[in-house]
Amino acid sequence: MNLEWFEIALVFCFGLSFGSFANVLIYRIPHSLSLITPNSFCPHCQKSLKLKDKIPLLSFLFYRAKCPYCLAKIPFYYFFSEILGGILAIFCYVWLGIFGIILFWLLLCFYVLSVIDWHFLEIPDSLNFLNLALGVSYGIGELPANLLGIAWAESLLFAFCFMGIASFLRLFVGSFTRKEVLGEGDIIVFGTLGSALGGNGILAIFFGASFALFVLLILKYFPNINSLALAIPFVPFLFLGFFLTLLCQFFQIL
Repeated sequence: MNLEWFEIALVFCFGLSFGSFANVLIYRIPHSLSLITPNSFCPHCQKSLKLKDKIPLLSFLFYRAKCPYCLAKIPFYYFFSEILGGILAIFCYVWLGIFGIILFWLLLCFYVLSVIDWHFLEIPDSLNFLNLALGVSYGIGELPANLLGIAWAESLLFAFCFMGIASFLRLFVGSFTRKEVLGEGDIIVFGTLGSALGGNGILAIFFGASFALFVLLILKYFPNINSLALAIPFVPFLFLGFFLTLLCQFFQIL
């Protein structure tokens, strides 16, 4: 697909704006704050931000990653979320055209869940079920309806199958380790992978588990942070596995 630079710029700016909104979700949902009011503010000094303070990427760079009012340091993930939103928007548009907007929202929502899980070791149910709905919506358009002849039914079937697999693993492995290896929220995430990727969701889980195991092995050699390894969040690794599987599909490796 031949794209004009102006078209790419518009798509990138679209992604930047939603990447900025992702930061709102990451901060407000865990703190049980409204997504509409109040206006964006600095978490440290509570000062309401002006429009010039909220320009994606540019404000972060211009103010050198500091609040313009209290000079408190702004976490780097604010900048990362915005630029990631722009990159994901271009990726989805180049691959699927205007219909890639569902995949873009799915990826961004999955990313928000990952950051929240990483920071708080919990997954908001509202956002998790929204992610599942986006997975089903994406799966309806992407899964070949060979099993039942109905796209939405096949997407839901894969979702329930993967949630069943996750539930079995949670009970089976937990009975041996005497620990909770998967949270209830992780079961819904498994369903999202199944609904969006079909059988390739197994590959995404394999990639995610491999990344998680690699991190656990690294943490094993650092006794001072070994306690973190006992409660390592799984959703960020599933997100990486999901995106890597999509890249395999994009480059027609699968």
